[in-house]
Amino acid sequence: MKGCLILPTVQLTKTKSPTACGKICSYDWDSKESGKYYPLLHKAISCSVTFQRMARNPYPVVLPPPRRPPANLTRQFTLDGKCPIAVFWYFDESRGSRQSAKRRRIHAKSFRALLRRDNVSNVNPYRDKNVLKPALIKYRHLIEGKRVAVIGTRNPWAEAILVNLGANRVTTIEYANLAIEHERVTTTTPYRLAANFLSRKAALFDTVFTFSSVEHSGLGRYGDPLSPFGDLEASAQVWCMVKPTGHFILAVPVSKDRTQCSISWNAHRVYGSVRLQHLTANWRVLEEFEAQDYVQHRIYVLQKAPTQ
Repeated sequence: MKGCLILPTVQLTKTKSPTACGKICSYDWDSKESGKYYPLLHKAISCSVTFQRMARNPYPVVLPPPRRPPANLTRQFTLDGKCPIAVFWYFDESRGSRQSAKRRRIHAKSFRALLRRDNVSNVNPYRDKNVLKPALIKYRHLIEGKRVAVIGTRNPWAEAILVNLGANRVTTIEYANLAIEHERVTTTTPYRLAANFLSRKAALFDTVFTFSSVEHSGLGRYGDPLSPFGDLEASAQVWCMVKPTGHFILAVPVSKDRTQCSISWNAHRVYGSVRLQHLTANWRVLEEFEAQDYVQHRIYVLQKAPTQ
């Protein structure tokens, strides 16, 4: 599952502009409390501003993506050196982030085959040693009969799992012009979804699911503008999309000791507790699962907490 929910970059100077995202796009917070694995940070969120930034990208995209982070943004990208650039591992997949005029269609026959395969094997392509599916079964009550969103799809394996677990409606949020032929699956783009929320035409989700997506946000790999806080803003966007006390099932790369964080530029971020506090600001961590794949993903089950 690739791709990022967020395209807009951030404004790095303080401003009263309606497009400024405040403490979400910073390492500041309003209050802090104890959490299960690390502290829970509370940051003020303006959901109207968040959806405006989703719907209308006010900043240019730099193509091709830079092979090194701009010097004036390095401190913000590395959290003042706490999450250093550990290796340079460059990708330019910016063409894949542009919406194609030709619609890609997952035909009903192909999706039914994926549903059948999910019933007998592990369809997660991330070689998670079958950790994800049992975790989702444990939290099936967050999926069964619920309205669930999936962020970022190349191959709709996540949609198949969620449908088989009884989701009432699955909505895939993807930049590509995509259609999945199944009566319980719909697709949209971040732009259309944000516009619908702004016009009050969209219903809040019960649960949002993403696997290996937000760690790319803001690094430019997929044609997104460079944003030191792109992943943090993506998490805030999800917070605005779910119901009060709704849930976010999030899988991102985490260091083995769960403390050290780093960046593999421009491939992805690897999280530790310092940056995880900001990534999951306003989310209460219910449980963590360790998926022993090639980049050591951890799966977090999060519940929406009120801002303070």
